[in-house]
Amino acid sequence: MTLSGKRKNDSKNSQMIIIVGILVVAVIAAGVAIFVSTNNSSLGLADIDYSEIPQSRTEDGAFVLGNEDAPVTFVLFEDFLCPHCQEYQPAVHDMIAGLVATGQAKMEFRMVQTNQVSYIPFSLAECANIIEPGSFWDAHDTMFELVSARTFNENTPREFAEQMDIAYGDLLTCQPTATQYQVDGQFVQRFDWFTGTPAV
Repeated sequence: MTLSGKRKNDSKNSQMIIIVGILVVAVIAAGVAIFVSTNNSSLGLADIDYSEIPQSRTEDGAFVLGNEDAPVTFVLFEDFLCPHCQEYQPAVHDMIAGLVATGQAKMEFRMVQTNQVSYIPFSLAECANIIEPGSFWDAHDTMFELVSARTFNENTPREFAEQMDIAYGDLLTCQPTATQYQVDGQFVQRFDWFTGTPAV
């Protein structure tokens, strides 16, 4: 083999190594992307262990997350069916992880009905907490995940029950008695500045 023939072979081998390397990197990147997309929620929310954060309710029943003596209170006005509220959830999670979990603030949730069927996911989340005390904030995240991924439909309550590991029949029995959304609706009417959800 001549020197020029050897160079051509070396050049072809180098090109082949580069092509194989690019293919390997592409396969690994695709695998990581698939893993991340199947293991992350549709909203990209970080997992928060709510059992590690104090939970309570206000005198009128609003759900509160965080130390009762925290110097700052964030009041969330949200509707599970509001697309902007769904988009806002990563920021809510950042506030919980950075301020509420560290004791610097507490978060109060107020359900604001923006359409005729909003009361259904509200009452389901409240019922989850009635059936399984301390589960409201997990129910909050689960409901946002469900409605942002597939919109709210006739199957959502059953899917919610399955994801929360609560008997569907128990949720249906509880639902007519879960009326915190009505209290919260009256609460929000006290604020002239309130024009829609989400609001903090």
